[in-house]
Amino acid sequence: MEFNLWKDSLQQDKQEEAMGFFNVIRRHSESSSEDSISHKMGNVTSSPQDLYVVPYSQEYNSLLAEAATLLRKAGDMTSSSSLKRLLYSKADAFLSNDYYDSDIAWMELDSKLDVTIGPYETYEDALFGYKATFEAFIGVRDDEATAQLTLFGDQLQVLEKNLPLDEIYKSENVTAAPIRVIQLLYNAGDVKGPQTVAFNLPNDERIVKDRGTSMVMLKNVSEAKFKLILKPIANVCIMEEQRELVDFDSFFTHTICHECCHGIGPHTITLPNGQKSTVRLELQELHSSLEEAKADIVGLWALRFLMDKDLLPKSLAKSMYVSFLAGCFRSVRFGLEEAHGKGQALQFNYLFEKGAFILHPDETFGVDFEKVEDSVASLSREILTIQARGDKEAAKTLLQKYGVMTPPLKRALERLETVQVPVDIVPDFSIANQILRDIN
Repeated sequence: MEFNLWKDSLQQDKQEEAMGFFNVIRRHSESSSEDSISHKMGNVTSSPQDLYVVPYSQEYNSLLAEAATLLRKAGDMTSSSSLKRLLYSKADAFLSNDYYDSDIAWMELDSKLDVTIGPYETYEDALFGYKATFEAFIGVRDDEATAQLTLFGDQLQVLEKNLPLDEIYKSENVTAAPIRVIQLLYNAGDVKGPQTVAFNLPNDERIVKDRGTSMVMLKNVSEAKFKLILKPIANVCIMEEQRELVDFDSFFTHTICHECCHGIGPHTITLPNGQKSTVRLELQELHSSLEEAKADIVGLWALRFLMDKDLLPKSLAKSMYVSFLAGCFRSVRFGLEEAHGKGQALQFNYLFEKGAFILHPDETFGVDFEKVEDSVASLSREILTIQARGDKEAAKTLLQKYGVMTPPLKRALERLETVQVPVDIVPDFSIANQILRDIN
């Protein structure tokens, strides 16, 4: 591929720039409008030397300069020192293209008003999964709910130590992950399609290695999805005897653990040839789907582990598994081209093959509680090992086998279409939108 030929010809530091989150790749042959038209008509033959790096701060300068000015104005208005630091540092990052300090400021944010803004997720880069897109979330911190979640952040090193993974791949210095629960007021940017119920950031491997990650849970979004989507799905797809086991506490608790589990397992890895790398760089376009599947299935394993250690009530176990099963149908409806949907299909089909999920004659599904625990651990080990080895071929094989639309999945989705269960919610930020209209 042209990009790889060009990248491999560069010095190491320039290779890192080419693969960096915050740079676009352009062609010298398209630098003028005349050349661009000629290129599109097929009159120009490209070569690897035709490519070059443009930082986001340059590519989107007019937009980012305006955003930076507004962030500084907002920083001037707040009395919260940590929020002021975040807003100022993010404004600087928009213009310098260096997001390290602003990401640290985001991790250390201690403010009633919670703000996340910048280029973060790489789901939209279907080619290699390198390039980040801009997003923004603004919410009010739910202090009571946040205080209840310290258990998960405090147990990350214990979970890492006990992962179903060979010891040589485990990390000795996992940092406790701060968790913030917010009530979402507004989002914008890369938030189209599936509405996220939580996120785990930053994705900068330097920060993840040294300081871990932070989690933000959007509780009001979770509540809306459970009420309007997950319960109706359960009423159609889950066997009657297990239907009442689908509850919000299990759904939300697994969401929390999902985000925690992004922070454990392999990130920075050593390849068989001794070279240092990262899972993201080795798995490229397959990374997002496999990482979402990892966080889901290892999250399920982790909840069972915490129950066995009496850190969570064992009464959650059956509800946890059945709520997860119902959630499979919810996520797969986003489509198998989307990372969460493909990752969820992988998990459902694997657990179905192992007999942990059962299809009944009336076309409803149930959980075999005798088989599900071992099946969850088995899939967790398989995904974690692929990541630890940076084995792209194994990742491709696993996703091609299980990340597909199988007859049981297809039939479940057809039944949901007949009763018109929504695929997702669309938030209506009426107050925020009115404020924006008044400003403009």
